[in-house]
Amino acid sequence: MRDPGRDSGWRRVWDEPLFKTGVGIVGLLAVVGLLLTALNDIGEISFDFMASHWSFLLRYALTSLEATVISFAVGFGLAIPMGLVRAFGPGMIRRGGLARGVASPLYAIVTGYAEVIRGTPALVQIFLIQFWVTSTFQGVPGISLWAGIAALSVNTTGYQTEVFRAGFQSVGQGQIEAAKSIGMRPTQTFASITFPQGLRLITLPLANEWIALFKASSLLWLIAVQELLWGMDYIGTKLNHPIDAFILGSFFYLAILIPLSRAVTFLERVKRIPGLGVAEPQRRALFAARFARLDRV
Repeated sequence: MRDPGRDSGWRRVWDEPLFKTGVGIVGLLAVVGLLLTALNDIGEISFDFMASHWSFLLRYALTSLEATVISFAVGFGLAIPMGLVRAFGPGMIRRGGLARGVASPLYAIVTGYAEVIRGTPALVQIFLIQFWVTSTFQGVPGISLWAGIAALSVNTTGYQTEVFRAGFQSVGQGQIEAAKSIGMRPTQTFASITFPQGLRLITLPLANEWIALFKASSLLWLIAVQELLWGMDYIGTKLNHPIDAFILGSFFYLAILIPLSRAVTFLERVKRIPGLGVAEPQRRALFAARFARLDRV
C-alpha cells in the first residue's frame, strides 16, 4: 500500500515553483546538450572553437551589460517622477486653480513622451540619437557607445514611466486617505506608502523591462558599438564559424537572463503584498483543498 504522507510530501515538493523551474532547466539543457553534441559529431560546429573563443566574447558581453545597467538606472530615476505625473496628474487637473495650471503642461509633456517612445521602433530612436550625438560631439572617443546608452535610456524611460504609473495607481486610495488623516505630508505619504508598495507590485514588470532592454542592446551593433552581437558577428565572419559564434553568444545571453529572471520571480513571491497580484501557489492549493472537502459533504 502506498504511503499517503509520502505522496503528500512529494506533491508539496513538486508544487514548489523553484523545483519545477529547476526540472525544466535541467531538461532543456539535456536536450540542447544532445543536439549540440550531434552537431559537433557531424562537423557542423566545433566545441574546441567555442572553448577557445568564449573569453573573446566575454569582454563584449560585459559592454552590453554595462550599457544596459547604466541606461536602466537612468530610466529608473527619470521614470519615478514621470510616473507620478502620469498617475496623479488627472486628479490635480480636475481640482482646478493653480494645481491645474502646473499639472496640465507637465501631464501633456509626459504623456506625449511616453506615447511617442512606445509608438516608435527602438532602432529608429537609436539612429536618430546617434546621428545627433555624433554630429554634435565629433571626435570624442567612445561617442558611439555613449550615444547608444543615451538612446537606450530614452527608450526605457518611456516604458518604465508607464510601469510606475500602473504601480502607483494600484496602491489603495484608502491608505493614502488614512495617511492624510494622521497628518502625513504628501512627500511622507509617497515615501512611506505609495512608493514602497507600488515598487513591490511592479517588480516583475520592471524585471521584464530590464530583460527587454538587455536584448535591445544588441541593436547598438548597427551604430558600430562593439557589444556582444558585434563580437559574435566578428568571429563568425572573420574565422568562418558563424554557427559556433552565434550559439556561443546565445549562451552568454541565457547565462545572464535566466538567473536574473528566476531571482526576480523568487523575490516577487517573497516580498509580494498578500491579496494583491497573482495568487500564491500555497494559497491556491489551500482553496482547492477546502473546495474539495465541501464537495464531499
